Amino acid sequence: MRWVGVAAIVLVFLAVFLIPPSLLRFADPFQGPLKAVARPAPPAPLENYALVVKAADEREAFYKLGYAHAYYRFFQMDVMRRVAEGRLSELVGGAALDTDIYFRTRGLYISAEKTWEYIKQNYPQYAALVEEYVRGVNDYLAANPPIVEYLILGKRPEPWRPVDTFAVNKLVAWSLSGGEDDLQLKVLVDALGPQFLDIALARELNTPILPRKATFSPAIELGSNNWIISPNLTATGRPILANDPHLSLTAPPTWIFQRVETPDYTVMGVAFPGTPVVVIGTNGYVAWGFTNTGVDVIDYYYYVWNGTKYLYKGAWIEADKRVERFRICDLDNRCVEKTVEVLETVHGPVIEFRGQRYAMRWLGNNVTLEALALYYMDRARNLTEFLNGLRYFVTPSQNTVYADRYGVVAYFASGYYPIREGGYLPFNGSRGEGEWTGYVWLPSVLNYVNPPYLATANNKVADANIYLQWRWADRYRHDRITELIAQKLTRGKITVEDVMDIQRDVVDISCRDVKQLLELYGGDSGRRLLDELSRWSCEMSPGSTTASRYAAFLYNLQKLAWERFNISTTFVPFEVTMASIKKGLIDRSVVEKAAEEALKVNAPWGSVHKYAISHLLGSAFPGLNYERVEAPGDWFTVNVAPGFNVAHGPSVRFIVAFGSGVYTVLPGGPDGDPLSPLYDAMYMPWVRGEYVKVG
Repeated sequence: MRWVGVAAIVLVFLAVFLIPPSLLRFADPFQGPLKAVARPAPPAPLENYALVVKAADEREAFYKLGYAHAYYRFFQMDVMRRVAEGRLSELVGGAALDTDIYFRTRGLYISAEKTWEYIKQNYPQYAALVEEYVRGVNDYLAANPPIVEYLILGKRPEPWRPVDTFAVNKLVAWSLSGGEDDLQLKVLVDALGPQFLDIALARELNTPILPRKATFSPAIELGSNNWIISPNLTATGRPILANDPHLSLTAPPTWIFQRVETPDYTVMGVAFPGTPVVVIGTNGYVAWGFTNTGVDVIDYYYYVWNGTKYLYKGAWIEADKRVERFRICDLDNRCVEKTVEVLETVHGPVIEFRGQRYAMRWLGNNVTLEALALYYMDRARNLTEFLNGLRYFVTPSQNTVYADRYGVVAYFASGYYPIREGGYLPFNGSRGEGEWTGYVWLPSVLNYVNPPYLATANNKVADANIYLQWRWADRYRHDRITELIAQKLTRGKITVEDVMDIQRDVVDISCRDVKQLLELYGGDSGRRLLDELSRWSCEMSPGSTTASRYAAFLYNLQKLAWERFNISTTFVPFEVTMASIKKGLIDRSVVEKAAEEALKVNAPWGSVHKYAISHLLGSAFPGLNYERVEAPGDWFTVNVAPGFNVAHGPSVRFIVAFGSGVYTVLPGGPDGDPLSPLYDAMYMPWVRGEYVKVG
C-alpha cells in the first residue's frame, strides 16, 4: 500500500504547485482536504496580519519569537542562512554552487562567528536572549513539522544555531554595501577616461538630504524612501514618520511584522525572519525608519603576485590559505564534494574579477553589533537612549529618521565610515595605498534635529569635504516627496491620508529632464516623442501607452549607453548618463535611437509591467509564486517599481502617526506555508495601496 501513500502526496503537491494559492482558499489547512501536510495550530496569534507575542519577561518573549518565526517562515530562514554561509547547494543542488562560492569566499560566515563569540563574551545578557530565540526555533523543529518545501526536496531541516542569526545579519549588510561597485567603475574609467570619473564623483544634479556641507574632521579610532514631518505641520500636532524600504520582493515577503509585549516594553515593527529584533518600528515612545545611504565601506586592492606570494610595502608575503569544502546534494540526497582554496592578504580575502585578483576589505567582515544596536533602539524611550543604541550600529550605514511622542523629529546617517584617501577605485596594495587610518561615527557629522520636514530616498546625504560614495540614487524620488509635502502644506496641515497618498504616488518627474534631453539631441523620432511627452502628466499608470513609451526610452537609453561595456543597464545612475551625453563621452545619437525604440511601443504600461514575485522554488513550481498583476510606477516614482518584471520595490509600507495610529502593509502574507489562507493575504491590498491599522 506504500504506493497509495506516495500517490496521495504527489496529488497534494500537484495541487499546491500547479494551482495558484488564490484557488486553494477552499482548503482549510488544518481541517480541509490538504490536511495531510498541514501544521498544528499556530503558537502565537496573528492580529491584523501581525505576529503578536505576549510574555512575562524578555526571555520568554525571545523564545516565543523563535518558535513563531520557525512556524511561519523556517524555510525562508534556512535559505537566508545558507546563502550567507555558502551552503545553499546542500539544499537545492548544483544550481546554487556559484552563489555558495561567492559568499563563502568573501567570508561572511567567518565574521558572523566572530561577532557571536564577541557578544557571548561581552554582552552575556543579550547572548542569553539570542539563545532563547534559538531554543524556540529548535523546539518547533523537534516536533518534525511537515514543512512543504522540505517534503518536496526530500530534505530535513537542520537545527538553528545562534551564529545563523548573525549570518542573516551579515547577509543583509552585504546586500546593502555595494558589492563590486569599485571594480565596475574601473571598467568605465578605463574605457572613457578620467573625465567620466569627474562626472561620476561630482553628481552635481543630485539633491542632498542635508542642507549644509558636511565637514569631516580627523578620524576617531574605532532603494528606499522615508520622511519625517514635525508636529508644527501635522493636523494632529504630533509628528508623523513614514518608511517604505525598497528590497527584493519575494514569496513570502522579506519581512515579518511583529508586536512583542513584555512588562518592561512593547515594540512593534518588521523583523527579518531568523533575527528576533525589530528593525523598523515603534515602541510608543519613539519611532524610527531606515533607507540605505550606500556610503562606500568596501575597498579592493591589487598586488604584484609571484605564485601565492604578493608584494606588500617592499616585502614578499605568503598569502594565508583556507580550504572551503562544498557539498552539492541532489533530490535523492546523493552528495558530491568540491573544494576551493581561498587566499587571504593583509586586506582580506582574494576574489577574481575579469581575470584579475583583488583582495577585498569590507567593514562588515569585522565584529559588528547591529543586532545589539536594534535591541537597545527597540527599548529606547527618548532621543538620548535611541542614540546610545545607534552607537553600536556599524554597517550598512542607514538614513535613519526618528520621531517621538514628545514632538522631536530627527535625521542621522548611522554607521561608521573608514577614513582613507580615495576609495572609489581599486588601490595598489603592493604600494600600501588605501590603508584605513580610522573611523568616523557618521551621526556625529551627518545629522539634523527638528527639521520642519525631511525626506530621504537613497540620494546624496550631503555635499562633503571627503568622498562618501558616487552611486547615490537619482534625485527624483526625493524631490517628488518634498514637492508633494510642500504642495499639501499649501492646502493645510499634513494628515495620515496625505502621507499614504505620497507613498502611493506614481508620477515620474525625471520626465522633466528627459524632455530637455530630447529637445537638445533628438531627431525626428525625438521630436515626435517630445511632443507626446509634453501632453502627458508623467504619471506611470497601468493604462497609459505613453508611460510604456517613456519607460522604453529610459531603458533603451541606458542600454545603448552602457551595455557595450558589459555593465548592467542600471549600474550607472541616470543623472550620470545624462551628464555623460551632454559632455560627449557617450555618443549623443543614443537619444534619437532610444526615441525610435520607444515609438515602436503600442501597449499600455500595465500589459508589459507586472509584479513578478517568486518563491525560491517558483521556477519549478509556479503555484508557489504570487499572481502576476499590473504594476504602477517605475524606476523613479515614489511607489517604485523598477524594470518590466518587477521583483524589487516597497518591502513594507509603514507609517507612525503619534496620536493617530500605526499603519502598515506587506507585499504578501505573514505565513510562509503555501497552503495557508494567509500565504498571500496582504499582496493585493499592497498592490492597491491599502493599509492595515496595527496600533
